[in-house]
Amino acid sequence: MAMIPVSVSVAYLIGSVINWRALALIGAIPCLLLLFGLFFIPESPRWLAKIGREREFEAALQRLRGKNVNISEEAADIKDYTENIQKIPEDKILDLFQQKYSHLLIVGIGLMVLQQCGELNGYAYYMNEIFELAGVPSITGFIVVSIPQIPAIALGSILIEKFGRRTLLMVRSQKITQSLEHS
Repeated sequence: MAMIPVSVSVAYLIGSVINWRALALIGAIPCLLLLFGLFFIPESPRWLAKIGREREFEAALQRLRGKNVNISEEAADIKDYTENIQKIPEDKILDLFQQKYSHLLIVGIGLMVLQQCGELNGYAYYMNEIFELAGVPSITGFIVVSIPQIPAIALGSILIEKFGRRTLLMVRSQKITQSLEHS
């Protein structure tokens, strides 16, 4: 998740020195590599077990683990898991809107909205106009914003690993709530 803002910052930096057509072509390169790589991805052994293609399931699992690896125990575990999963009734999207889930749904959606309001998204879309109104060339502004953002995101990722997502999310939601109360 932290790589999204880093890639946006890198795109701002590269976009400051090249035109948008070249930037679009550069952005298409990873997509084309992934598209080419799709032809070499084997079928998922779990999916093959789920649809009942036993021979192909074992061949795919053997291919993923290596020729000399004993896959019998893992294959049995996957078959047991698949059988147990198929016994569970499937939920429908409307089941999410039951009374017992309403509190969780409100909290989850509320936190997503508050995070979007408190992050870079609010000004990133209008950054060009903001810098022009402030009398700063937009290219300079993009560079000034993008360069510190990359180490800040790296530090944020380290903090998330150290303190845990829940703790940081609770602190952040409290700060956002306080700032909304004061405005």
